[in-house]
Amino acid sequence: MIDFHNIEKYRENNRIEAKKALGGLPHSIWETYSAFANSFGGVILLGVEEYPDMSLHPVNLPDPEGMVAEFWNIINNPKKGECEYSL
Repeated sequence: MIDFHNIEKYRENNRIEAKKALGGLPHSIWETYSAFANSFGGVILLGVEEYPDMSLHPVNLPDPEGMVAEFWNIINNPKKGECEYSL
């Protein structure tokens, strides 16, 4: 499990992907989701940016709960996924 109080100690790798997501769900989230689904899985961190030194740092998302709800709505709606995002 990720210790969010010490997020700066983590680095992106084949099991952790950071998405700043200040403008909403980034389109690239679906590529990451697909890659994780077709491998050993992983964690997508929304509201986290990677600094030049490769450390991870949280950002303040305007509506994190809404973003998570949107993600699960898309994942659980096959027609929406096919039409809008090409999972």
